[in-house]
Amino acid sequence: MLERTWGPGPGWLGRLTDVDHKRVAIRYVLTAVAFGVLAGLLSLVMRLQLAVPDNRLLGPGTYNALFTIHGTAMMFLFAVPVMQGLGLYLVPLMIGTRNLAFPRLNVFGYYVFLAGGLFLFGGFFLHASPRAGWFSYVPLASLQFSPGKGVDIWAQTITFTELAALVAAVEIVVTTLKQRAPGMRLGRMPVLVWAMLVMSVMVILAMPAIMVASTLLAMDRLVETHFFIPERGGDVVLWQHLFWFFGHPEVYIIFVPALGFVSQILVAFSRRPLVGYPAIVGSLVTTGGLGFALWAHHMFAAGMSHGQSVFFMVASMAIALPTGIQIFCWIATLWGTRPRCARRCCSWWASSSPSCSAASPAWCSPRCRSTSSSTTPSSWWPTCTTC
Repeated sequence: MLERTWGPGPGWLGRLTDVDHKRVAIRYVLTAVAFGVLAGLLSLVMRLQLAVPDNRLLGPGTYNALFTIHGTAMMFLFAVPVMQGLGLYLVPLMIGTRNLAFPRLNVFGYYVFLAGGLFLFGGFFLHASPRAGWFSYVPLASLQFSPGKGVDIWAQTITFTELAALVAAVEIVVTTLKQRAPGMRLGRMPVLVWAMLVMSVMVILAMPAIMVASTLLAMDRLVETHFFIPERGGDVVLWQHLFWFFGHPEVYIIFVPALGFVSQILVAFSRRPLVGYPAIVGSLVTTGGLGFALWAHHMFAAGMSHGQSVFFMVASMAIALPTGIQIFCWIATLWGTRPRCARRCCSWWASSSPSCSAASPAWCSPRCRSTSSSTTPSSWWPTCTTC
């Protein structure tokens, strides 16, 4: 009875309107991967152009279009949506709730994201591609230097994708804060849930900046406002501030969930509680906060005072400290244990955490052999009998 009640409706319409968070999250991830594959194919074409000198495979305009579409797709249609899709799938399961706080809003967010991606690649196939780079710096992106509809399509794509990102972030924040299982205080949540919560708060704070910037750019081009036109009182550096106030936190929007995954997987394979749980949670929150204090290190050539340059330089170095704290907590978690790990676990750890990869031979012997006789919770991966 419950399966019929909570399951999708009949036919294709029922599947398209299904509000189950797991199915919607899978769509997010698969759609983002598809856009990522398309972006990867564009990068291969660019590499073919750069393979030999004086290559005439691509013209200058086509190359600029491929570069712009590739960067936009990777940053706005792949990297962040993949992490948010994983959060939409895992967070309700890890905090013990049946679904997200606003299931229909979640479906709406997915279709807005899909529309943004189709809008961008549709413009490419209709020869209306943006050619001003994925960052669309003005005045290059202004109507004077980028005529046509390409930059307008880029600006609308950004509005679509960032609206979808805001929807997913609100879903994760409200679900985490309001729908946890009885007895699950904030201090008892899994680290991965904390990482997704920090990521979502960063999205809510960062994404409106690029949405405002893209809207102002579109207004400059379509209704002759002067936000970024210097000869009419505008400021081109304003675009850089708005863009990088979003752009640099986006690095940590991608990075913070990855830290949560490392912590969660270490707990499973070391078979002991995470050492320094409060320190790791504090480091995640600190990383998210400091991510908003160093956007202008992308703008050292834009003209800043000495004091401003020093501030952003110090902030750029300070943000490494919270990650260092987490790495020491990971080492302490593994210290003195005999991790039950398969070869694939060792390879994953070495590739995902280069700072600790030097110690990985001590955890996994080359004589590892798989066995399926384990009854521990980690037996869903082959276990290593010599670690």
